[in-house]
Amino acid sequence: MSKLVKHTDDASLAAALPLRPVGAADLGHAAPRSRWSDTWRQFRRHRLALVSLAVLALMGLAVIVGPALLPYDPERIDFAAKSQPPSLAHPMGTDELGRDQLVRVLDGGRISLAVALAVVVVAMTVGVTVGAVAGYAGGVVDNALMRLVDVFYSMPGLFVIILVVTLVGPRFATIVLVLGLLRWMTTARLVRGTFLSLREKEFVEAARAVGAGHARIVVRHLLPNTMSPVIVAATLGIAGAILTESALSFLGVGFQPPQATWGRMLQEAQRTVVNDGQWWRGFFPGLMIFLTILAVNFVGDGLRDALDPRRVGR
Repeated sequence: MSKLVKHTDDASLAAALPLRPVGAADLGHAAPRSRWSDTWRQFRRHRLALVSLAVLALMGLAVIVGPALLPYDPERIDFAAKSQPPSLAHPMGTDELGRDQLVRVLDGGRISLAVALAVVVVAMTVGVTVGAVAGYAGGVVDNALMRLVDVFYSMPGLFVIILVVTLVGPRFATIVLVLGLLRWMTTARLVRGTFLSLREKEFVEAARAVGAGHARIVVRHLLPNTMSPVIVAATLGIAGAILTESALSFLGVGFQPPQATWGRMLQEAQRTVVNDGQWWRGFFPGLMIFLTILAVNFVGDGLRDALDPRRVGR
């Protein structure tokens, strides 16, 4: 009888105690981390990439809100303040028309960065589409699309860009489309190679076995596994797009005055830097191009290491 009473009391006590779900910590195991948390943890180990990401974020914020906060208009002419060196009133000096260099650098950066981002979007869209179709379809389709890639690789890119922009006009959409349509080939080859290696894997066969269509297999199962090299290629593509747009403006076939871009400001500064010693005219636009390219390359290096499947999870 005493044992029966003891068991009854234990049962009543257990029923009265609040129940708590047993988690991984109770079993002595850490909760599993997501892939993106592992990627971010790995990215943070690359100090230069982390600093570069902060620099790019500050630069993006500056070119977006900076021109609205400064008391100068990037196109306002003031002959009373022309060709002044850097000072408290004009931290980056002025040009031969008295326009403030700082506001023009920020305004030009807005155009240069917008062109670079738009070019990368166009190039990634075309490249991912062509690479996915070629890698998944294979056979004749693959051969035809890869020959198309070879044709685009053989084109003299800068010459084609100058020719098209000269014929059509240096509008934003024209420059973005031409640059984007000449920069998708590497992405297409990366995606194609990944698709070729994955399309016969067990998880793809399982998706086919349960009745998944081609579109679902490509979008839900194959494309997510190609994002790592695509993201790295997109990051590094920004640097190339900025350099090409700056080269177009420097050659005088890009955005036309009075619109400021970093390349256009360098082109305008050639004579004054050499003949008049106005070093600030070319130094600050060139510095912005240099810092942006350097930061983008470091971020690309950090993403490449962080997205490497041999490193994630370590």
